[in-house]
Amino acid sequence: MNTYVGIEIDGGQMYMMAETASGYLEHTISTGKECSLLQLQQEVEAFVNKLPYTPSGIGMGMPGLVVGSDKVELSHVLPALNGVTADMFATPASIPVAFINDVKAATMAEAAHFTNNETVVVIIADAFIAAGVVASGELLLGAKGWSGELGYMILNVDGQAVLLDTLASGYAIMNQAEMDDATLREHLETGDEQATKLVSQAGQYFGYALTNLVHLYNPDVIVIGGSTPTYKGYMEAAKAALEIHALPELLKCCTITTPKIQNRVIAFGAREWIRKCTTVS
Repeated sequence: MNTYVGIEIDGGQMYMMAETASGYLEHTISTGKECSLLQLQQEVEAFVNKLPYTPSGIGMGMPGLVVGSDKVELSHVLPALNGVTADMFATPASIPVAFINDVKAATMAEAAHFTNNETVVVIIADAFIAAGVVASGELLLGAKGWSGELGYMILNVDGQAVLLDTLASGYAIMNQAEMDDATLREHLETGDEQATKLVSQAGQYFGYALTNLVHLYNPDVIVIGGSTPTYKGYMEAAKAALEIHALPELLKCCTITTPKIQNRVIAFGAREWIRKCTTVS
């Protein structure tokens, strides 16, 4: 039995999960910009105390810039996490704690389904866009663990340098359409010309980003998750751009697919990360 705890935190909730003999023990609490660090600490400790065993480690998927595996440098989503270090979540039992960026956690979870010989790129496109890469079984982190900020990729639009996030993210699409998610989806289903055009254009820009990733990493597989790719016409436009601009030889050996874990992928990935950290150490 896996005796590691997986935790995912976003702007709306904190979800905790651990395996027990009778199935998964799960607990979710509401968070928000007003949520305090003390609240988060108390909830983690209370969850650990409910387990019928002492966990081997706690992995926490965090929104924002995570330094190494033990500090959140910056989180726009949840200000209480700014500057937080892993030892602040140490329980009385001194259980090892490791942080990982939320998208990198998703990358770890998905990469676990492939062999160490495969290069796996995972992209999460929701309100904003980020990516993670696993090559030869290792997560690529960069100098301080901040690699994968795909939404900050620069594209040229009418001679201007523009961020991918402002062109192809869910936030960008809804902002330009002046609609919320549900309304936008309704308009797409009815064939609204303006909404369809906006989503197609955003998908095309996303396809340019995919092309760059294919050329940079020569991946075996690109896993694309998040809510934005589910907009009608988005991925069709992205794949069309990819087919046009990618080198055929590189594209031929790359599979584009969707996540194998549909729910709580960040918690599963955070659990995989702490397992890896404690095994290495």
